Amino acid sequence: MKFLAVDDDPIILELLKEVLKSVGYDNVTTALSAAEALEELNDARRAFDCILLDIQMPEMDGIQLCRLVREMPRYEHSPILMITAMSDKGYIDNAFAAGATDYVTKPFDVIELGARLRMAETLVVERKKVANSIFAVRALREQRTDTYRPSLDERFKISDVDGCISYTALTNYITQLARGSLFGSRVFAIAIRDIERLYETTTAYEFASAMADTAEAIADNLGNQQFLIAYAGNGMFSCAIDSSYGLDLKELLVNIRRSVDEMELSYGDGRPMNLQLVIGDSYRLSLRSGRGAASALTAAEGSANAARNQGFDDETPFGNGGRSANGDY
Repeated sequence: MKFLAVDDDPIILELLKEVLKSVGYDNVTTALSAAEALEELNDARRAFDCILLDIQMPEMDGIQLCRLVREMPRYEHSPILMITAMSDKGYIDNAFAAGATDYVTKPFDVIELGARLRMAETLVVERKKVANSIFAVRALREQRTDTYRPSLDERFKISDVDGCISYTALTNYITQLARGSLFGSRVFAIAIRDIERLYETTTAYEFASAMADTAEAIADNLGNQQFLIAYAGNGMFSCAIDSSYGLDLKELLVNIRRSVDEMELSYGDGRPMNLQLVIGDSYRLSLRSGRGAASALTAAEGSANAARNQGFDDETPFGNGGRSANGDY
């Protein structure tokens, strides 16, 4: 594993080097500013596997730097860990929206940081195994090629949709909120009915485009509030929103369906796709534990899955038969 650590405090950088060495990682390059970091990233003969960023830095902060790093093709999917003293929800929201994979607050626990780094290493290994799929999903939309077909359950990242992040990043985001007792968020999920039929009757390009267009419709209708979306595979979209905003699930679903209808999605031969969307119940994060946050996400996805299995009449497109459960986790 090759790391780049960026912080304007040389003492923190030395500490990070020692911590990484203690958990088995000794290939660490450091940078004292965003400009220095960008130079290292551009000049590296072999790309860095993982990037550690502080937020508060002069001239350009870590969130701005994260956004720039994500624009570099070789680092589009690399793990980026924010390691910062900033624990306010606004910073966490902005960091994940900019492309952060995980978020660790100072003073950090060495054991916990080691666990997060090993999780990042797992992501790197998995990413290298499926490198073709990661880059081909975007290519499918841009070049209309069918050289790679993602599996139905693959949680591929949808690019170029505001607020849409990887599923791993979304999981880390809600876990971080729970760790910090920041319980002002809810999670819910939206699913496409009869997804197996859609998958079997589309080309790779058509399927990837349909998922990206659906994500865009969801994002467009959540645009007035703080939100993050991730594609969870199997035609499921998991969402986290700031619950200080009013959320009417029924109205949201109606608006998203209208947006999808207006897109007039179709197969390559012109036949309409006629996607049928359902929405599950929302669940509020309320426990100071990652397990509780993960349970909330699982419950939200289970609710959406139950809604799409209720039948194909249009009377029950909501979790719990249309009741607003709004459970706590």
